[in-house]
Amino acid sequence: MSMPHGAPGAGDEAYRHWLRSQSEADAAQDSLLASDTERDQVCRRLASAFSEGRITSAELDERTSQALIARTHGDLDAVLRGLTVPAVPARPMPPASFGYAPPAARVPSGVNPRMVFWIVCFFMAPSLLTGLLAQGPTGLVPVVILGPILYLVYRRLYPRT
Repeated sequence: MSMPHGAPGAGDEAYRHWLRSQSEADAAQDSLLASDTERDQVCRRLASAFSEGRITSAELDERTSQALIARTHGDLDAVLRGLTVPAVPARPMPPASFGYAPPAARVPSGVNPRMVFWIVCFFMAPSLLTGLLAQGPTGLVPVVILGPILYLVYRRLYPRT
């Protein structure tokens, strides 16, 4: 046996070993005994394939009976042969009602922190301005305390990008 895309080479033995190990792993998987839960899952897949119109009711009855008497994973794989298994189950769509469409995105309820910041700044501005205009060290207290706090809150709400 040679590599599928070229002349025989040094990797042929590794490729043969890989193929042999894959077939052994597949055979081991197929010989594992199936559980009741796995049989039920296969029956559900068959029912969904029937509801999608991929198999007929006669096929559904035949395959369901084969799935219920299946002993191994190989038997279950044979029941599902020819049916593609979806990787991600489709989300059920809610029934459409007439005259009403649900909102596309939920609007978060609560207080907007940026709005609160600007309201606080509006009410603190007179204190800061009088502190800047006042003579002496007592006028600087609101500026020294409130100024850095407001600046830190501003940077938290409006980070640099």
